[in-house]
Amino acid sequence: MTVRETAGRPANEPAARALRLPDGRILTYCLYGPEDGEPVLFQFGTPGTCFLAPDRISAVDSVRVRLLVPDRPGYGGSTRLPGRSVAEVAVDMTVLVDAQGWERFAVWGGSGGAPHALACAAQLGDRVTRCASVVGLAPFDAEGLDWYDGMSPGNVEEFTRARSGERAYRPLVEKLAREAVAAVEKGHLPVADDYELAEADRAALTAQFSAPGHLFRTRTAYIGGINGWIDDCIAFTRHWEFDIARIRVPVSIWYGPDDALSPRAHTDWLLGHIAGAEARALPAGHLLDVPSLKRLYRWLVQ
Repeated sequence: MTVRETAGRPANEPAARALRLPDGRILTYCLYGPEDGEPVLFQFGTPGTCFLAPDRISAVDSVRVRLLVPDRPGYGGSTRLPGRSVAEVAVDMTVLVDAQGWERFAVWGGSGGAPHALACAAQLGDRVTRCASVVGLAPFDAEGLDWYDGMSPGNVEEFTRARSGERAYRPLVEKLAREAVAAVEKGHLPVADDYELAEADRAALTAQFSAPGHLFRTRTAYIGGINGWIDDCIAFTRHWEFDIARIRVPVSIWYGPDDALSPRAHTDWLLGHIAGAEARALPAGHLLDVPSLKRLYRWLVQ
């Protein structure tokens, strides 16, 4: 079934669909690309939405990928699962891909979605053909890693609050969400200066202002995703409840040399702890440009 969404969703973008999970929760998701395209599961960043910008959709179409984009619990119309671990999201994904009739599929995640993609690769066995972690973090308890080193002050504040629990963290997230939407309504960037985005990332976000539905997607991701955002970041600062070393599928680790949100040390740790993982450099910072996105999809479905 489809889900009614707020006004402003572009007319040519698919409506969200809903799936009832075995425990009664609802999981909402969107599908993009040709129906006979190569199946790929995508975990969006934190915060995010299952609704994709036009340039993201065009990349899917050009590589002939059938892209499945779920709202993690607490985002969009997906029922919240307070206290969820990173690993628990993979359990929901098994039900979702089964509902699509997918026996095998590739998976990737960007930023806050990357740990969830790795969880799928670790737990779903040979159902996952390939996995890409894009500008993602290493586990919080990663041995030998100074987790906060090189990270922007904005990120450090968020994760420090998240580490203290929801009561300490929620007021900050609600404030950041309000400020992000207000900024976009005024034609400004949704990300504050203390997140230290690379200039290329700032330019990419500015270019999105003219994209149809941009304000709708911003409101949906930030205001409509507060609970998911909180639960994501708390989960990142706890044990992920799966073993990175169990991953046996081909993995690529994509990083931006100018990325202050996911520092290079996290990339290096993942490369050193996932057997056979390959490094893939992006042109600048935290955001994928369209050529890089197409390159990513070609790697996933080769």
